[in-house]
Amino acid sequence: MRRVAVITAPNMAYKNPGMVTVDLAFEAVCRRLGPDVATSWYTLHPPELRPLRDYVRSRDLPFDFAPLGAHLAELQEHDAIVFWGDFQHARHYLQQDATTRMLDLGPAADRRSAQQLVTQSLLLAGTPEHVLDRTVLYGGSILHNSQSDYADEEYASPFRRLMSRCHAVWMRDPLSAAKAAHLRRGGAAHFGADCALLLRPGDLDFLPTTGWADAVEEGVGAVFLGARTPVPRWLPALSRELARRLGVRLEWLPWLGASREPGTPWIRQRGDDYSLGDLLAALSRYQIVITDTYHLCVNAWRMGVPTVCIGSPTRRSPEYQTLDDLKKYVFYSSYEAEDFYLSTDPESVAQRMASLDRLLDLTAGDGARRIAIRMRQHAEQSLEALQDELTTVLA
Repeated sequence: MRRVAVITAPNMAYKNPGMVTVDLAFEAVCRRLGPDVATSWYTLHPPELRPLRDYVRSRDLPFDFAPLGAHLAELQEHDAIVFWGDFQHARHYLQQDATTRMLDLGPAADRRSAQQLVTQSLLLAGTPEHVLDRTVLYGGSILHNSQSDYADEEYASPFRRLMSRCHAVWMRDPLSAAKAAHLRRGGAAHFGADCALLLRPGDLDFLPTTGWADAVEEGVGAVFLGARTPVPRWLPALSRELARRLGVRLEWLPWLGASREPGTPWIRQRGDDYSLGDLLAALSRYQIVITDTYHLCVNAWRMGVPTVCIGSPTRRSPEYQTLDDLKKYVFYSSYEAEDFYLSTDPESVAQRMASLDRLLDLTAGDGARRIAIRMRQHAEQSLEALQDELTTVLA
């Protein structure tokens, strides 16, 4: 039996279904590697440290997470180590999200010890170099890293070491891939897909569903807004006009377990007795999606559903940089999907109507289909390369 240790970003209480699809994608990858591959799952803070969301049951999911900080020594016992997705190696993530939660949830007693544990866990600081030789990085992002981040030598030294010495690197956006390539010093750093894009049709069929997903009718579009980006005043009218001209009705998709935003009576809301499987099954049946949430965009496009993304490349999250809007714009730009990105930055009514006309033309024609195909082709190429490298490491 060959053993793989996978390290993913924390998803407390399984609050974010998009991050669950990221993890499920790795389970599917390992399944394809063969029955003699066993996976050990690690994250800084297991989901069960918070009461699970009502739509998720642990017994329905094929993984059980161990807290990474308490099990670091175990990593060296594995034939391969894989860091999977998110901003796990970006300095802002280590300084903000990871360190803050290490203080809130334990086991660190102070900020200094929290930062040290995070650096050991996510940058493998102090780990023997032969362990890095069998370590693979896939689907991460260092989009916000800049020169000032490397002035922090306690971050920069182990970060450079990991990036330059690990076996292989695929970043989920081309800008991060370019930054990683500088650090690889001639070693390849690839533009990989977002991990969730690696899911293939049928990979999630084992997730239980109810009649909630089956109740999605023909000619319906989904809306989920207000979780990541403030909703601009002009958006309801534009969304209603888009729905009218496409001949669809709009309903609320409770992607993060959130009920419909107050002041949005123009969106129908169905019952809330649904499962994770229902959310994903329903998503595949919509004719169009309107959202401000990154992994909802990723998963909808993966299913071939045209998805209008709301955001501003310059908007900064007041909480964590991981929630900034830039990642959404870069994702859309990477696949020539900018026509489906509606900026909240000030622009004229005429510009917004021109954007609406382009959306209608692309959705009615084959433009949206071509974007979805482009994403699928890139994901398949990246998946094949990843599987080849994992096979090499495990051999």
